[in-house]
Amino acid sequence: MDALISDCDGVIVDSEPIHLAGFQQILAEWGVTLTRQAYYDRYLGFDDHDCFAAVGADNGRTFTEDEIAEMTAAKTRLVQEKMHANLQPMPGFSALVAALAQAGVPMAICSGGLRDEVELAAVTAGVGDVIKTLVCAEDVQRGKPDPEGYSLALSRLTELVGRELRARRTVVLEDSPAGIAAAKALGMAVLAVASSYPREALHQADRVVDSLANVTADDLENLLP
Repeated sequence: MDALISDCDGVIVDSEPIHLAGFQQILAEWGVTLTRQAYYDRYLGFDDHDCFAAVGADNGRTFTEDEIAEMTAAKTRLVQEKMHANLQPMPGFSALVAALAQAGVPMAICSGGLRDEVELAAVTAGVGDVIKTLVCAEDVQRGKPDPEGYSLALSRLTELVGRELRARRTVVLEDSPAGIAAAKALGMAVLAVASSYPREALHQADRVVDSLANVTADDLENLLP
């Protein structure tokens, strides 16, 4: 394995319910209702900007860029307050990352979340010292399912370690169809965690598990060609 790149929400920490509550509260203030089912069926995996824009459009509202910026800032404040009080690591992630770090595998996080939130997640999971780089919403022009974020994460890792890291020898941990599509567009192998979507929605991944609790480094290696 040349590298591991992990999504954040739903893989590293159990933060999707916190994000949903933030979206629901802010959208309600703008007269738009977002149900849990709609969020998980359609919008999970989007960054904040794209989620607000898409929910608005689907409800007959065209939010301006200034309005979306205002909504994103308000949602960020809510989410960060709740994360500091309630954030919990997902089972198995920390142990898996520790094993990969011992084996010398370079690792990155690629998330549609904001940097402050992703950094907090890494610290909460106890992996902040072994993750070499973070690619967050602020770093890309196009969020998942566009592959820009995963491409940037791999190029940053390549630069940091000073040797070629190949996409086809990279494993991605994801929990959403959009994230799987982004990684697959680059030829990366994907292990999907059914923490946010049912297993059947993640069928494009190379393997789907209910939890990382029993996943080993060898399991990831076996996903590669």
